[in-house]
Amino acid sequence: MVTRTLSRGLDILEVLVHGGDDGLGPSAIAQQTDLDKATVTRLLRTLVEAGYVTQDERTRRYRLTGKILWLAHSVTTRLDLRNVARPYLRALRDELGETVHLAVLDDLRVVYVDKLEGDHSLQLVSAVGQTMPLHSTSLGKAILAALPEEEREGKYARMDFLPRTERTIRDLATFREEIRRTQRRGYSTDDRENEPLGACVGAAIINAEGRPVGAISVSGPSFRLHDRFQHCGERVRAAARAVARELGADPNEPGEVGQREIREAT
Repeated sequence: MVTRTLSRGLDILEVLVHGGDDGLGPSAIAQQTDLDKATVTRLLRTLVEAGYVTQDERTRRYRLTGKILWLAHSVTTRLDLRNVARPYLRALRDELGETVHLAVLDDLRVVYVDKLEGDHSLQLVSAVGQTMPLHSTSLGKAILAALPEEEREGKYARMDFLPRTERTIRDLATFREEIRRTQRRGYSTDDRENEPLGACVGAAIINAEGRPVGAISVSGPSFRLHDRFQHCGERVRAAARAVARELGADPNEPGEVGQREIREAT
């Protein structure tokens, strides 16, 4: 029953796509979906409450809202980002010999959207689609460092700082300093903070609007990466800026945090 209801709701959305700026009334929608008018009216009410459909108070007709466009744009952005970043991920993996990840922000977590494994037999376990906390990963730190201050503070207020390992940063004051270091360097580090034996170096990808749309990281066992943090950080930062350039961003602009915040962090 739930599946049928969802299917009918999707049918209504598809019909409204072709409804134009004037929208459609319940009777027209019912005719095109082969549903009775009462069912259409009930489903439209749910779609309005969910924010996907709006009703014109004068004509009483229904049309789609921008929320549909937002969903489509979110998916397209992720796909485009992966396509643009893939050559740089491959080059980074080949140069450093370690596993590389591409991730995007998902509220208080990052989600891996691409991964290329290194050529070593000993690898950290991860998978595309997996999510990780912001506070314990280099990917999360990199994205946080590039967010506008107000938005970043809003996330701080909701972060739980639960320890993943004994080295995970657990208090906000220490974490703020970690983010300031990330801003100064242009790359972030995770030294056994997310996995007991793992290490990562990450850098944010900035789009044409100056906002972080994702981040790139290099990861591997700490014993292989720890002494190469600076070199790996510089290479990851360069790769992230190259992707940003293809997305239309100024490769020298550190994101919406702006030069003022970077200066204050130094």
